[in-house]
Amino acid sequence: MFDEQIDRAATQSSRWRGKDVLALTVGDTDFRIAEPIRQALEQRLAHGVLGYDSLPDAVYERFIARAGERYGWQVQRSWMTPLPGVVQALNLVCRAVTGPGQSIITETPVYYPFLDAPANAGRERRDLQALDSGRSWDFDLHGLESLCRQPDTRLLLLCHPQNPLGRVFDRELLAAIADICAANDVVICSDEIHCDLLFDGARHVPMASVSKAAADITVTLVAPTKAFSISGLGGSFAIMSNPDLQARFREMSAGIVPGLNIFTQVAMQAAWETCDNWLAEQLIYLQENRDYLVRALGELGIGCYLPGATYFLWLDFRTSGLNDPWQDLVDGGVELSDGARFGQAGFLRLNFASPRSRLEEAVNRIAAKLSA
Repeated sequence: MFDEQIDRAATQSSRWRGKDVLALTVGDTDFRIAEPIRQALEQRLAHGVLGYDSLPDAVYERFIARAGERYGWQVQRSWMTPLPGVVQALNLVCRAVTGPGQSIITETPVYYPFLDAPANAGRERRDLQALDSGRSWDFDLHGLESLCRQPDTRLLLLCHPQNPLGRVFDRELLAAIADICAANDVVICSDEIHCDLLFDGARHVPMASVSKAAADITVTLVAPTKAFSISGLGGSFAIMSNPDLQARFREMSAGIVPGLNIFTQVAMQAAWETCDNWLAEQLIYLQENRDYLVRALGELGIGCYLPGATYFLWLDFRTSGLNDPWQDLVDGGVELSDGARFGQAGFLRLNFASPRSRLEEAVNRIAAKLSA
């Protein structure tokens, strides 16, 4: 089912714009949604009235059960605030927990809304560069501690699992990050939107599940959008057990952030209730895509560490011989995301949530461009 090539240029896709270019860029998938989600959406449309619906209790209940089953994380309904999307939540957190003159840490490279959110709130951003060990991208704990000790530092934006590096954080590392932040009165906003897209049998560990101290300082962002191919519908939750954080976050949201639309509610419920088998099949396909690309691009001399999560590859084009890797590949019929937008020039991000035949053609075009 994942091999099907769907012509997305026939829609207003922000990736596929009708050009003869293979666009492996924006973070959505080219896969047809799971049948239970499609049926649920059609049934709701057939009802005939599209009014204001309240988010069903079942959505809360299913996520709470899922968090316990899959991650060993005990969540209470009162901790959950529904939101249209994770990007809005990132920006709200920056405004809710920091004040004028305070600063926000984010690791780089990172999904670019993390880079934009501090400035949107009028705050200073402090970058924490990921460390290249020669085998993997590692988190710089010493650098984090140095930044957290600065008296104006108030917030850490954490992308977990990490986009674009594909890194999975284990419990030991999360505990170390939480200890540093707690000791310095720094709040953590942990974006865990890719938590179900882990490979090689890995299991996601929520930051807020590591300890009571971690839970007290953490705002966790979750959504079914990436894992279940419903990015265009949006829908997420901000989860926090600390009443003070809840109050500030909800006060900042009041009158500004809309509720979830009818179809988002329906899709979220169907995804979490009925689509885990579909998700398991998708993960097998994505892992095979990942393995194929790492091998094929490695043979072309493009550096890439094997990602443990997400459907992105972080590709090193610094020694590729291309003067402008992004533009040169576009000229060769392949569009990837420019690493400079993520905070690290010379790299490109590749979205491999596409049919394998499309990825094979992309590799052929990249090879032709490198040998030209």
